[in-house]
Amino acid sequence: MPRVKVDADIELDKSILTSLSFQERLAVGIARLKARRRVTNKDLAEQLGVSEAYMSQVTRCMRDVKLSTLDKMQREWKVVIEDLLKVTEDDLTRVAALRSRRGKKKRTAEPAA
Repeated sequence: MPRVKVDADIELDKSILTSLSFQERLAVGIARLKARRRVTNKDLAEQLGVSEAYMSQVTRCMRDVKLSTLDKMQREWKVVIEDLLKVTEDDLTRVAALRSRRGKKKRTAEPAA
């Protein structure tokens, strides 16, 4: 499978797009939405009536999303949930950023020997 360079230091295999979890797909979709609309987690949280901490956890794949919150996303943001979950090659940079952040968290969480 061909690899795609998404950053000076990051190269991803395109097959990663099919291996993303639901949480990862949603986090990438929300990142895309935030970039397009130039809004923050705080802005999105206010629109949904949830806390900024909750929105932050969702965007970092640390918390599951309630179906009622997904429904509210669709209505408030005027998007189709399928669009938030669809990840394409255009999103490889966002996938790399997500994986990078999650990798740092996992490394810092490991106890020192």
